[in-house]
Amino acid sequence: MASFYAKNNKLYLSIYHKEQRIIKPTGLDDNAKNRKLVKNDLLPNVLFQIQTGQIDISPKGEVKTVKDYAELFLKSKRVLVKESTYIRYESIINNQILPTFGKRAIDSIKLSEIKRWFNYWIEERSSATAIYIANTFSAIFQEAFYDEAIEKNPFQYIKRPKKVQGEAQPFEKEVMLQIIQSASGWFQNFLALSFFTGLRTGEAVALKWSDVDFNSQELEVKRSRRYGKDITPKTQKSVRTVPIFDELLPYLESQRELTKDSESEYVFLTRLGTPFNDGNRIRDFHWKKLLKELKLPYQRLYDTRSTFATMMLSSGKFSINQVAQMMGHTNIEMLIHKYNKFIPSEVKKIDKSIGIL
Repeated sequence: MASFYAKNNKLYLSIYHKEQRIIKPTGLDDNAKNRKLVKNDLLPNVLFQIQTGQIDISPKGEVKTVKDYAELFLKSKRVLVKESTYIRYESIINNQILPTFGKRAIDSIKLSEIKRWFNYWIEERSSATAIYIANTFSAIFQEAFYDEAIEKNPFQYIKRPKKVQGEAQPFEKEVMLQIIQSASGWFQNFLALSFFTGLRTGEAVALKWSDVDFNSQELEVKRSRRYGKDITPKTQKSVRTVPIFDELLPYLESQRELTKDSESEYVFLTRLGTPFNDGNRIRDFHWKKLLKELKLPYQRLYDTRSTFATMMLSSGKFSINQVAQMMGHTNIEMLIHKYNKFIPSEVKKIDKSIGIL
């Protein structure tokens, strides 16, 4: 039996389970919209989680840690989100949250601690990444709130910065060639692939030789790689066929020669002969080092993709739709929004001496 009621203008869940009455605060104000939300969504979901053991209804006297509620959060998300999203949650929890707070009782953490922790990640990462980390921790506290282990979620007092969408910063052609020619071995081949195909870094490290067709000069993008796992690409449109332009061909042939004796099916391998977990190590140990040696200001490894897009657009040889397909964009609007200033204006080609009357 499950129902809800209002108290002090707030909505609460009332659930009877195994002869035990469970009261859960929703944190929602008592109004028609929220009553409908509780009745049709929140109440059935909480009841299901209790029945399947996803919500802990053990006596309140037992001390619960951040790790306990992080595990509860992950368990509830495993069947609800894409594998790539789940892997990101898991990585953030294991690398950014648990090392600092994992063993702490969930109700012992002060707001000042959360603010210092969050400010650190704002300084260390992009605003979008810092917000994602904070939202993950907030969701863990929300599990504790529903479990009545805490009275309030401290993140409701944390002001998130505005997400800043990084602008495209393509390399000039001469700089691009300098970067490629200054690298060597597999890394040179990796950079050539990145600059001449526009593959995302995760897609490049997930590339397998079975995806590469030297006869038709095409490669298929079927997967991405993150945290040591092959996952589905970012969007459905990300699964695509990309041309292997003549400029790229010798680099792929060189890479094939480098890996000819390997038992691995992946195109790019670590010194141990295993695929890269993701692009982070390439960025931190190879890309940054190369830019520093060339005395070039730091730019994201992702800007190899921006460079490909602008080369295709500025060449005038490809339609916007063709470039969008090669990039794996969901629609051309995304391409236009991000690279509008690099699209040659057709207005400049108009003969203005022709009258319109």
